[in-house]
Amino acid sequence: MRENYVSRVGKLRQEKGLTQRQIAEALGVDVSTVRNWEKSRDGVKMFVRVAKLCDLFDCQPTDLYEEEKDGGIGNRLSHTNPPLLL
Repeated sequence: MRENYVSRVGKLRQEKGLTQRQIAEALGVDVSTVRNWEKSRDGVKMFVRVAKLCDLFDCQPTDLYEEEKDGGIGNRLSHTNPPLLL
């Protein structure tokens, strides 16, 4: 399941018509980080860490994050081309 979850990053990005660079800029990470997520190099580790934190805190993944004052990631992505449906 974790492998399938991570490997969908590239597919979902392509379905939205976004580049790896656009994703990297929106998330404040390097393009190589996005590439690694798509190749499942770092993504599985990240998924496992989030899952462990959720188990520890008895919460959902979305509970681990707070929306940023500037509108968060969705707001930054909505200013890229093409428009996103988040």
